[in-house]
Amino acid sequence: MKKCLLFLAVAAALMVGAPAYSQYFFADVNGDGLNSNTNTGLPDDVLNSTKTTMDIYVVTDKNRDGSTAICDTGEPFTINQYEFTLHTTGGGSVVFNTWTDNMNFTFGLVTCGDGTMCTGGGDVWVGRGSGTQLAPGKYKIGTLGISVTGSPIVSFATSSSLNANAQTAFGSACLGSHFDGLQILGVDFEDSDGTEASTPVKATTWGKIKKLYQ
Repeated sequence: MKKCLLFLAVAAALMVGAPAYSQYFFADVNGDGLNSNTNTGLPDDVLNSTKTTMDIYVVTDKNRDGSTAICDTGEPFTINQYEFTLHTTGGGSVVFNTWTDNMNFTFGLVTCGDGTMCTGGGDVWVGRGSGTQLAPGKYKIGTLGISVTGSPIVSFATSSSLNANAQTAFGSACLGSHFDGLQILGVDFEDSDGTEASTPVKATTWGKIKKLYQ
């Protein structure tokens, strides 16, 4: 009986602490405004030397599979701030030159660089905020100006050597796991999609299948 009660207590604790697996960030470099990682019929978002910009999107109220995201505390998934961290890997490099905010947010949130963007060593951390909550939905939050060498891959990260505070998140009326209004990648949601490898991966291959579950 004691073992049964202990098991139930542990299970309950795990359920309370589990992330909601909702919302997602994605990068778009071909200008279609769509996440090619989740649809095998779309052109791939691949970086090469011809690419000079990268759009960043967040979807606050939908999961990556299109289902509705649910806030555990009942509030809507509005947005009043964003921050994201990107990390570069693969056969090449990316220089992150500029950030153009598309949300009309009024102040920077980054504690290094110019207060809005901090970059170095193949990473970039960007963040801006506002005092006004915007409605839940899909937003192109802005555009990175970039210079690309070779065929690198950039991925959303939960931390960076740039700064101990670097993360990927958005501010919302939904309180989140820390009850501070932040929805944090790796804590409150797990889905994000950066760019893809330059070598095409057919829909029938295991590699393309795996991308659907990243």
